[in-house]
Amino acid sequence: IESAWAGTGGGYAFWMLLIAAMFTSFYSWRLMFLTFYGEPRGDKHTHDHAHESPMVMLIPLGILALGAVFSGMIWYKSFFGSDADVNKFFGIQSHYSETVKDGHSDDEHGSDDHGDDHAAKDDHGGEHTGHVAPTGAIFMAPNNHVLHDAHYAPKWVKVSPFVAMLIGFVMAMWFYIWNPEMPKRWAEAQRPLYLFLLNKWYFDEIYDAIFVRPAQALGRFLWKRGDENTIDGTINGVAMGIIPFFTRLAGRAQSGYIFTYALAMVLGIVVLITWMTFSGGAY
Repeated sequence: IESAWAGTGGGYAFWMLLIAAMFTSFYSWRLMFLTFYGEPRGDKHTHDHAHESPMVMLIPLGILALGAVFSGMIWYKSFFGSDADVNKFFGIQSHYSETVKDGHSDDEHGSDDHGDDHAAKDDHGGEHTGHVAPTGAIFMAPNNHVLHDAHYAPKWVKVSPFVAMLIGFVMAMWFYIWNPEMPKRWAEAQRPLYLFLLNKWYFDEIYDAIFVRPAQALGRFLWKRGDENTIDGTINGVAMGIIPFFTRLAGRAQSGYIFTYALAMVLGIVVLITWMTFSGGAY
């Protein structure tokens, strides 16, 4: 949040993050109050036989809890410390702003011999400097002073996330502990807004109308017209129409009489001789 203040001069991003922090606190405490202080919704048997989770779940939760509490303390300097600490952790070349200035590198001002050496290194896959982006996990531009300026943020900027957390906590207390009828009254008074938020901005309905239904219609069309009518129709037509037709036609020729077969042989010989005569004979 302090970096957002330093990067935008206390603009849109900073205030959006504060509002997000407030609502994060609100729904987190809401979850806590409804779970442990709200009206019981389970049956008596479940309530009487509730037990602690097994170790296979408690151990990972314990590790996650330790990380949630202490990881920010351990890696604070690496992520939000001085420029030297951040550059060292992420492998950012801190001298990049010195080697590349006004679009030129120090190597370009060297002698021709140095240029030949660098060319030779380039040919052999060696290391070289110049117009090369800094290596490391992230890129930090030379004119990016957000982390540095964030350390000099006003006191109210540093305290604002804590204040946002308190506001969210008080709102959750007011809605679900001190005055639990308030959410219902607000929902009735702001019915359109309540339905809009309850239905998740109607995102699912819009997504269904834009993507799901057209995809289903296209799939149904390809299924009925393409698969059933074209592919299956062609295969079934050949298997059930054309092949049986020629089968019946060939079956008529199989009369069982010798003179029929002799006639077929004579006709075949006539056709063969005719073809050989008009084609110039056999070679």
